[in-house]
Amino acid sequence: MILRGQFHKDRNAYVSAQEPGIFHCHHYNTYLQAVIEDTHSYLDVFPILIESAQEITNTQFNTFFKTEKLDIAQRKKVVEDYFSFCGFGIINLNSLTNNGGTTNSISDHYATGWESKFGERPADQKGVSFFTLGYIIGATEAVYDLPLGTLTGEQTACIAKGDSQSTFELRKSEKKTLEESPKEGKFQTADLPKPTDTNVDYSGIREALINMPLQGSEKDGLIDAFGVLLTRMYSNYYCLISYKFFKLFEEKMGEDGISMACELLTEAGHVCAFNTFGGIMQSAEWNGLIKPTLESKTDWVHGVVAVVNSFGWGFWEIEELIPDKKLVIKITSGYESNSYLNKYEESKFPISFLATGGTAGIMNLVYNTILRNGN
Repeated sequence: MILRGQFHKDRNAYVSAQEPGIFHCHHYNTYLQAVIEDTHSYLDVFPILIESAQEITNTQFNTFFKTEKLDIAQRKKVVEDYFSFCGFGIINLNSLTNNGGTTNSISDHYATGWESKFGERPADQKGVSFFTLGYIIGATEAVYDLPLGTLTGEQTACIAKGDSQSTFELRKSEKKTLEESPKEGKFQTADLPKPTDTNVDYSGIREALINMPLQGSEKDGLIDAFGVLLTRMYSNYYCLISYKFFKLFEEKMGEDGISMACELLTEAGHVCAFNTFGGIMQSAEWNGLIKPTLESKTDWVHGVVAVVNSFGWGFWEIEELIPDKKLVIKITSGYESNSYLNKYEESKFPISFLATGGTAGIMNLVYNTILRNGN
């Protein structure tokens, strides 16, 4: 028995056991984490990075295991397989019990991605694989039908620090108050945009991309595509670590803290768009599938937005585009707002950090850089 999920065209989202997943690459994964980590001297952020993953995987695998009659070994296999399928790397849970234990990973997206983007992690810092640790903890709780928060753990070796493998130690914890994942949140349904001012085929591009075999390789469990290391990441992971992060800022500094956190998180979205879309625009996939239809820089913007509509980020639609000056994107069922509304109800300020930074990144890429073979 395997866990895969499917793409729901009515809400432009990938869903596996009621948990939405989206494509993002190592640039966003590692940069967003770095932004949060950089505040650790005055904010207790490390638990956010671990426990958010723990809450999500515990919720997802509990949901899946309730529908399938599987023994412990089979459950562990599901967890390991899904980790690799999503491009997170390779893990082995054989040595773990309901009391915890020690396990190793010979390949980990965060460690590989971190080293690729930032270089080797200093020896005096914590291991970089907070998400992987949380994934293993939450999934192990689900494997053994343990209540959420029963286990905790730490990373004791890290590939990004020069170790031959990453090592994770799990143990029983004092009872923590953790919460289930928001799951799909408060999503909306809509139709895929069909703009008439471009030759870009939104429907054709989405159909081609959602049917591409984008999954971790048998060798290392990583997805090397579009010039980046992709992941089928949990959208709620980005949301939970971001929203918990700015709420810590709010508790510490009030209104000023919120403003500062929002700026940091938006810049992470900008970095994501600039690097991710920049890689896509220079990839073999772009050159073969999309570039032949592009006749102007306006088409390039449409091409990127068409790709976004296959990533599980919701429906992105260009409402206004003034070349080199202004881009207005309308988003329906965006994963950031879906998650926030289910967990916190309404916000007093905009919380779609990835979308805000991403929109700026698209404009900067198309109008302020010289792309290889670009128009």
